[in-house]
Amino acid sequence: AEVHIESLMLQLADLAAAEGHEASGPVARLAAYDAAHRTQLVATLRAWLDAFGDAIRAAGQVHVHPNTFRYRLRRISEVGGIDLDDADSRFAAMLELRLLRW
Repeated sequence: AEVHIESLMLQLADLAAAEGHEASGPVARLAAYDAAHRTQLVATLRAWLDAFGDAIRAAGQVHVHPNTFRYRLRRISEVGGIDLDDADSRFAAMLELRLLRW
């Protein structure tokens, strides 16, 4: 399954590059914010998605207090414009996170 996902992601990355698309979505905004402010919003988002929305488990993965983690989730919504309660927004963020790795 991982090989199939990797193949699909490479195809998407190639398609985006061929069409001249640069990373400009919500996760790219978070990455730019992280770089400018030395924050960890992208890592926080990735941990939260990997933990299927379990903030306590995800907080442990990034080694912060759950309240700090929840604050970061609010900042992700504000800075990235990601509605974490919306399934389509979460899916789009997951795809963008994967594409940024390629």
